[in-house]
Amino acid sequence: MVVQFDGKTFEGGGQLVRTAICLSALTGKAIRIDDVRGNRAGGGGLKAQHLTCVHWLQRACAAKVDGDNKGSKTLQFRPGKMKRGLEPVWTQANASNGQEIIETHVSIGSAGSTTLALQAILPFVLFSDLVPKTSTIRLNFSGGTNVPASLSFEYVDQVLLPTLRHITRMDMAVKLHERGWTHGPATIGHFTMELKPAQLASCPVFNLCPMDPDVQTRQPTKIRATCIVPKRCMQQCRTDLTPAIQKAFTIASGDATSLVSISCEDSGHDKRLYIILVATVPSDPGNYQYRLGADWLYDRKLRSHEEAIGDMIKGVVEDLARQWASGAYVDKHMRDQLVIFQSLADGRSKIYGGDIQGDTEALQPPDLHAQTAEWVCSKLIGATFDGEGTCDGIALRGIENEDVDLLGERLQGLQA
Repeated sequence: MVVQFDGKTFEGGGQLVRTAICLSALTGKAIRIDDVRGNRAGGGGLKAQHLTCVHWLQRACAAKVDGDNKGSKTLQFRPGKMKRGLEPVWTQANASNGQEIIETHVSIGSAGSTTLALQAILPFVLFSDLVPKTSTIRLNFSGGTNVPASLSFEYVDQVLLPTLRHITRMDMAVKLHERGWTHGPATIGHFTMELKPAQLASCPVFNLCPMDPDVQTRQPTKIRATCIVPKRCMQQCRTDLTPAIQKAFTIASGDATSLVSISCEDSGHDKRLYIILVATVPSDPGNYQYRLGADWLYDRKLRSHEEAIGDMIKGVVEDLARQWASGAYVDKHMRDQLVIFQSLADGRSKIYGGDIQGDTEALQPPDLHAQTAEWVCSKLIGATFDGEGTCDGIALRGIENEDVDLLGERLQGLQA
């Protein structure tokens, strides 16, 4: 049976495509998406970033695919059985220390978002029976690293990965080799991710929420600012960020030196301005420190750099302070990322997105991206969500594959 999706549902963009093809590859269930990205300007359809994900997962699970061309508004993805002669996704390589690793390459072919490709591929890498778990895995991504409407490399490094390490109990690390931008001259960047996957039966249950939501949120133990801006803007960032953070978080001036850290990097072009703030906050009880992020890749008409940096500092500080004050254990971007992990978990998981400002009895609803992911997970694999952050996962155990022994043959070939 083919599970059908209307590509205009909820967010009606790439989130639906990425979530659906990842779960299809993981579970072996065939899907069809009509009116792909139907709510997007310009008519929607598949873009380079989506096709990269489709083709990588196609090779990884021997899928038969129809509609896999740029601009296509219909996509069919039917996972198959492992077959001899299938072009391998994985190759053998050596790390700098001489250790043998298994690696793969994910190339967008443009400055399209690498981090959104990671969103579609990573759950498959972590939990599929068709992925080797005996060696360190290296994922090589090339494309955009700091581009609009997607997570930045800094967010992945400073917020997403620490959270996933806590949830999955796996070692994961990323390394940036070159930035990819769409602002200014388009450039293609490159980063690598290395992980040591565990032999997990399924994603562990996790709870990112306070024991008592009425308990006052604890003060952050660290607030980290990363500013990737033209050189002329660095001093303004260093001068203005700390007092803005002090005021928003009611931090005594004597504590700011140890609490706030600011790093600046030359963006290489006057039109490239990016700031991210990340707060590290003790949980309740205090056995875990969660991360909240707020960022801005400047997207307005640039009248003056001083004005732009001032607006950015005000915007990211207020955004981070608002999320912290709400009691949230996950920020709005992280909530989107965790839906698929909740749906695959071995039981009930809960995340807390905070309360609505001025009403501690009302919880922040999931945004359209999260609602889209929840809908796909519910329709395709039967995970259930209550709309307030709780999900009953399906305890994914892997797919049945009559030719799965061929995977072992291929892995032996890599190691020969």
